[in-house]
Amino acid sequence: MTEFDENDLVQDDYVNTTTKGDNPNYTAIRDRERVNKQELYEVVYFCNAFVNGYKVEKTKQSFQKVEKLIRLPQARNIVMRDQLNKFVAEIGLQT
Repeated sequence: MTEFDENDLVQDDYVNTTTKGDNPNYTAIRDRERVNKQELYEVVYFCNAFVNGYKVEKTKQSFQKVEKLIRLPQARNIVMRDQLNKFVAEIGLQT
C-alpha cells in the first residue's frame, strides 16, 4: 500500500488540527462518511485512500491530482466521501 503524507500535498493552506465543531477524539458514522477538505489529516487520508482503492498509478502525481480535483469549484459542496470518490473518479478519467 502506497502512503503519502502532508509533505506530498500541493497546497499548504490546510488546518493542521480539527476545525471548529469537530472532535478529534470522536469518530462517528458521520466522520467516516464525510470529508472535511480544510483539515490536513482528512485530505491526506482521502487522497491516500483514493490512490490505493482505485485503479490509478500509485504515484505522488496521482496523489496530488486527487488533491487538485477535490479543490475544484465543482467539488466545493461535495462532502460525502462516496460522492467525492465518484466525482474524482469521473473527473479524473476525463483529464
